[in-house]
Amino acid sequence: MRSSRLVSAALVLAGIGLVAVAAVGLTTVFRYGEPVAVETVRRPTPGEVRPDYLTDGTPVWVIGHADGSVDVLSGFDTHRPYNIGKVLWWCPSARAFENPEHGSRYDEFGLRIGGPAPTGLPSYEIEVSGSRVAVGELQNAPPPDARHSGPGELNRDWCTLAEDPVAFHTFDDWPIFESPTEAVAAAPEGWILLSGGLAIVDGQVSLCALGGCDDAVPAANVPEPDPGAAIGPLFGERFIARVRDGALTDLTRVMPAPPQPL
Repeated sequence: MRSSRLVSAALVLAGIGLVAVAAVGLTTVFRYGEPVAVETVRRPTPGEVRPDYLTDGTPVWVIGHADGSVDVLSGFDTHRPYNIGKVLWWCPSARAFENPEHGSRYDEFGLRIGGPAPTGLPSYEIEVSGSRVAVGELQNAPPPDARHSGPGELNRDWCTLAEDPVAFHTFDDWPIFESPTEAVAAAPEGWILLSGGLAIVDGQVSLCALGGCDDAVPAANVPEPDPGAAIGPLFGERFIARVRDGALTDLTRVMPAPPQPL
């Protein structure tokens, strides 16, 4: 088990002349008269595991452990073939995170249980105060051999796409860019949602519009794959990414919402 604590002096709200003003997603901390914006998320109840987002759209998992402690974990699998990201889901019956596309599995503390993941999940430094959790820097990922909690991989009741309820990040309320070139031209801040498909254009892996690669932009984080390697979608044609220097970066495939049991 790991505990994450935010130790920045700017977040200490007592004894050094600080006043905190709560806001949705942010807390403004006045340190000796100077405002400091601090990322916050709602504090989870014991046993709650919730997909959430930082203010720039970064997917995270907010976990309330049974003993009342809290973790905020990265929402991304650490297994990244061709450096294409994947977003995890939470399987309540196994009480664990899973990448259903490639099989990486982690316990509720982000420690690796099995699959191709090279490490555990990185956690954020945090400070719990009342009903809010202040979120700091992302820490180093735990090693793959760190001892996980609970049963081993073969002794957990893993979820299936068709039968079991899972928790996952949804992006349905996000504006979606149908044109990769328009997305890059707009140069929005933070994460964006796009539709398209991956292809090699002029020697560079690019995201093409669904209508074809006349509308395409480079995926800067994706190296050219080996000849014959598949880079097309396995779970759909939606991605989240960020725009930097006229290209997409941090390209991450978004799995469609799995069917939920009635």
